[in-house]
Amino acid sequence: MHLKWLSALLVVAPLCAAEPTPSAAAQVPFKVRALMQQQGFSSDALAFIASPLDNPSATLSFQPDRAMQPASTMKLLTSIAALELLGTDYRAKTELRAASPPATKPNQPLVLKGYGATELSYAEAWWLLQQAYQAGLRQMPALWLDRSWISPARQDLEAGYFDESPEAYYNLIPDALFLERAMSLLEYSSDAQHFEARLQPAMAGVTIASDVRLTSQSCALWHHSHLKLQLNRQPEGFALKVSGEFPQHCQRQLYRQLFNRADQSRLMLQQIWQQISGQTELLVIEASNPPPGAEMPATSVLLATQQDPPLAERLRSINKNSDNALTRLLFLALAQQQSNNSQAQAEAQLTQWLHSIGLPPQGLVLDNGSGLSRQERISPRLLASVLQHAWQSPYAPELISSLPLAGVDGTLKNRFKAPGLKQQARLKTGTLRNVVALAGYLKVPGQGDWVLVAMLNHPYASYKGRPVLDALVEALMTDEH
Repeated sequence: MHLKWLSALLVVAPLCAAEPTPSAAAQVPFKVRALMQQQGFSSDALAFIASPLDNPSATLSFQPDRAMQPASTMKLLTSIAALELLGTDYRAKTELRAASPPATKPNQPLVLKGYGATELSYAEAWWLLQQAYQAGLRQMPALWLDRSWISPARQDLEAGYFDESPEAYYNLIPDALFLERAMSLLEYSSDAQHFEARLQPAMAGVTIASDVRLTSQSCALWHHSHLKLQLNRQPEGFALKVSGEFPQHCQRQLYRQLFNRADQSRLMLQQIWQQISGQTELLVIEASNPPPGAEMPATSVLLATQQDPPLAERLRSINKNSDNALTRLLFLALAQQQSNNSQAQAEAQLTQWLHSIGLPPQGLVLDNGSGLSRQERISPRLLASVLQHAWQSPYAPELISSLPLAGVDGTLKNRFKAPGLKQQARLKTGTLRNVVALAGYLKVPGQGDWVLVAMLNHPYASYKGRPVLDALVEALMTDEH
């Protein structure tokens, strides 16, 4: 199989070897070359490497050592490093602590400290505070929110957003205390004459008014941009105004970053504690350092802990759904510190790990580990070598099960659905405006399991580049090349 292509592309060298690979455009399969020419891509826009996992010497490649923008395929590097450095059962957590055993009226604030947990929902925050109540606490003088696990603690205040859609979930910048992932859920509904907007969960201190015109437009065709949201701070809380157009007889939901996360945390936690204890006023403190009286002694009392699912489960959201915020938290966890984890520390740990497995990170540029970056770079050869290393590891099943299955789920649900392709590949996708990429594992008929990394960098990659990479996969898995 692939005899003509193999004779042209065979690289007699290990996957990690530095021997130059032919870079002439003629080495690319005919269908791929034709598509690139049709879409206006120059040959140097593409770089890939494909290798049988049981025979790395039979490697097919084109510009495999070129440092490329990987988009979300960079999540594989973060995922594999985390599996090896942190372990499959690693669980991020959130702790509620008191300076001393709870009493009816303690003198010092309680501390809610986040350690990069991704699953701190409203219900889970309720459970944490409920444990304090069950331990005997009735009046809380203050609650200090400790986000110091990350340095800087509020990266969202210091880092710019990736593009012009800062409210979008993919643009979400995480923090250590990721209550409701800093997102708000708005529910819209209408009948023939009335429109209603609701915040879930409803929060005291937030009023909602609407000036929405109902239309006969199809509910399925409606887009959230047809409504405008305006949030204003009021003396007693917040006023949200919803205006624009919405279809009759329609129900829709919208997740978005609506509040400053300090305000959102305060509103939620005050409401939860009031409902639990009846205390009508609670001071919620946001500070990068412990406020006076909030320092936790070495003998502080752990009142409750909320843990994430194990890393092996968390990776499914990261890789199948390409979740940037969760990946960024995982990347920071690579620093393996109890506080003040920085991107520089995480980068140093990951780089040291690559050296330890014999893969010098030549050409590697790290930013936040998620691929949502204009700076991050990696060569197809390096990423393929990391994937090959993972394939031979004890955690290979956990990694493989986290990857989208061709034609079935995740970001590959609607790709590679044809017979002979469906369910025959586990590939992480990557898309930016100027990048499309694929990386993972293929089952090549008659040749076993292969590793594939392919990246296309071009200003119009996201608009025209996906068919090029799909054609490359098809060429590997069929005789049509």
